[in-house]
Amino acid sequence: MGTFSDSVQTYLRTSGYSQKELADELGLHPKVLSRKLNGSGNAQLTRLEVQRIIITLARWRVITAQEEALHLLELAEVEPGIFSDDQWRTPPLNTLAAKRAQPTPFYDSSFPTYTHQHNLPAPTTRLIGREWAVGRLRQLLRREDVRLVTLIGSGGSGKTRLALYVASELVGMFAQGVWFVELARQHDPALVPMSIMQALNIQSTPGFPPLQSLLTYLKNRQLLLVLDNFEQVGEATPVVDEMLAAVPGLKVLVTSRAVLRLSGEHTFSVPPLDVPDPYNAPEKRELSHYGAVQLFIERAQAIEPDFALTPENAAVIAQICAKVDGLPLALELAAARVKVLPPALLLERLSKARLPVLTRGALNLPSRQKTLRNTLTWSYNLLSSAEQAWFRRLGVFSRSWSLEAAETMMRDGAEDSKETPVSSSPLDMLEQLVDNSLLVRAPAENGQARFTMLETLREYAMERLADHGECERMRDWHAVYYLREAEAAERGLRGPQQLVWLSRLGADRDNFRAALEWSLQRAREGTRISAIFSAQPTGERIAVAGSRTFYSQGVPSNGLLAIELCLRLSAALRPYWEWQGSLTEGRYWLGTTLEVPLDGRVGETALAARAKALSEASRLVCLQNDQARAVELAEESIALWRQLDDPSGLATALLHRGWAAHAQGEYETAKLVYWEGMEHLSPVEDTWLRAQLLFYVGAAAGFTYDFEQMREFYRQSRELFEQVGDTSAVADVLKDQGGMSLLEGNCEQAIQYLLKSMKLCYELGHKQYMTTGMCLLSLAFGMREKPDPATASIHSAQLQGAADGLMDAIGLTPWTRSNPIVQMVRQHIRSRVDDQSWQAALSAGRALSVEQAIDLACQLGEDQQS
Repeated sequence: MGTFSDSVQTYLRTSGYSQKELADELGLHPKVLSRKLNGSGNAQLTRLEVQRIIITLARWRVITAQEEALHLLELAEVEPGIFSDDQWRTPPLNTLAAKRAQPTPFYDSSFPTYTHQHNLPAPTTRLIGREWAVGRLRQLLRREDVRLVTLIGSGGSGKTRLALYVASELVGMFAQGVWFVELARQHDPALVPMSIMQALNIQSTPGFPPLQSLLTYLKNRQLLLVLDNFEQVGEATPVVDEMLAAVPGLKVLVTSRAVLRLSGEHTFSVPPLDVPDPYNAPEKRELSHYGAVQLFIERAQAIEPDFALTPENAAVIAQICAKVDGLPLALELAAARVKVLPPALLLERLSKARLPVLTRGALNLPSRQKTLRNTLTWSYNLLSSAEQAWFRRLGVFSRSWSLEAAETMMRDGAEDSKETPVSSSPLDMLEQLVDNSLLVRAPAENGQARFTMLETLREYAMERLADHGECERMRDWHAVYYLREAEAAERGLRGPQQLVWLSRLGADRDNFRAALEWSLQRAREGTRISAIFSAQPTGERIAVAGSRTFYSQGVPSNGLLAIELCLRLSAALRPYWEWQGSLTEGRYWLGTTLEVPLDGRVGETALAARAKALSEASRLVCLQNDQARAVELAEESIALWRQLDDPSGLATALLHRGWAAHAQGEYETAKLVYWEGMEHLSPVEDTWLRAQLLFYVGAAAGFTYDFEQMREFYRQSRELFEQVGDTSAVADVLKDQGGMSLLEGNCEQAIQYLLKSMKLCYELGHKQYMTTGMCLLSLAFGMREKPDPATASIHSAQLQGAADGLMDAIGLTPWTRSNPIVQMVRQHIRSRVDDQSWQAALSAGRALSVEQAIDLACQLGEDQQS
């Protein structure tokens, strides 16, 4: 490990904790911790933060020995004396092993001591990418209090190879040696004692059961047994328990796809090899440090000696390694294909389907390892029928999913008499699948437990789902469930828990995309989405933002049209796409879904779904400055809402119609439309929507120079937003107040409002608001002309460059780009410096990160007060 930062990040990655969880423990924003760990912008960890990081790692049991803590201190260039003697003697530091424990010589002196005794097979390839795991296992097995270690992992993860390597390093530590027991071909748990005796080359005592003979032989001896592929004989766990109880000098290292669940067992997860980010592949030199890449290259070179990692194929190889999850077996099978497929074509085949490509393993491998499908089938066949059913059904989720989602699926399935019931609680079933190395607990998100599945396992699960004829209805269930989640989140983003909902939406982004893809496919076929596994409690009435129609209907028991689901889902996700700066993606889904025609006989809810999608699409189109199209979409939405007599939907559509008029400079039209929207709301109805309408009436008043009315409406809307707890809307109002202060000619007040808004937007991560706020700040500092006009123009160009970079990243085209007044002001600011200086400042601004741009704006804002 080269640096303190590298070491900490490696510890986190291999232990399952996230950098965000560490940041939360330290009370730092995740981005701040990232900058400090990476030394960006001269940010450095303080001595106290180094101390707290080590304490946290010890409390999480990520580090288990004093020497690890001391090594981290050395890397951080902090002396060990930073921890007092009392701290070393109290939790969590006192849980760290003070020294590498030496084995206690329990064997009787009458037995001769043999060194270097073993039956370990000689390796034919080198171990790659497991340095950290080897060190931890070696340390674990040397501890006096550790006598049973189980290496668990999915098929093909390299458990046996790792166990053999560690065992070979520890041969000299045990007086009677290290013995490898292959159990893959053993199917009868009762014969496990005999398998161990055969490995030890001992005979059974006549008249005694094999286990008794084995215990008699082992008594007073000191040795390490490596029991490989124990999942085959899981019912033999009592044998391991009895051996450990009867033989104090015995240690057992087990490889298994499932934990043994014995007291005193230390489980050690063998994860896949480290893979680079396939969407942001590092340079060739850095790429070669990843274990998955090293293994792929080495195995490919064994087949094609001239094969090499080059700048041209580096990105493709990174994607290949990610595509097979970094599984050693899958990497070896993929590398074998370079004989006939260049990397680009290999990636193309893997992207279509992995399992048909990952075949033709070496002849000297067991049959279960000659294809990845064989390996996975081996694991699948060891499951009970209920475990098999829920494993394949969980494959319908994308990337990761919440405990709540899995429990809902299992409860719904258990209520359906046709389904395989969950023999125990859903939580117990999930734990069984985790224990069998088929699921992985993903890092928690806002206190929400999450699970994931390797993509190779997911592909296999979906194959089994199709074989059982369950694929269609499970994908239907998935789509209905995530529709409900999206519509709940849409309401949640308007209240005090908006950051919690934002995090939940982000965590399930891949599931929403999968639900959209499936429902769109079904919509084009003109089919219904089944409501079996309804994902909605019977009789529960759920309000949907912007429509009374959905509240009264909910999701009917006979399902709903796929086009309705797709329209509702894409419309509900619009606020999230805007918040995250994914305007292009949002416009794609809404536009593509709206292209699917509705049958003329559809019911009210399908019409309402289209009306809402049209309205939300109008908002996104307006943000991309396509105002003529925005008007068309809003008008069509308004007509449908009037037909349905839905006042909430109509008021929302009128809000978006007013937005388009606003952007076109038709302020009187905008005011009339906003007022009409408010007329459709009762005095106590939809506080949030009323606040939005008041907000934009105020903005329209400002553009018609009625500043007194503008301020009054801004005040009212802000109070209502604060009442419902929508901090993002408060930031939006502050941003608009800043822009209007510029219109009034009050640059100092504009900067104050805009900086308050920007700080809130940054905390909330609202990329659209941050981008438009940065544009206005650029104008404000340029118009202020401090400390002098030329310098102000340079500062304005820098902030405009940062804003332009953000606009390009999120697909935003603000109406200010074509507004003649704004362009006139921008040209005036630019005219005060030469083109070369302006362009240099603009480029410098584009190179700034969001944090650096905000820091610059804050610094300029502070300078104005000094």
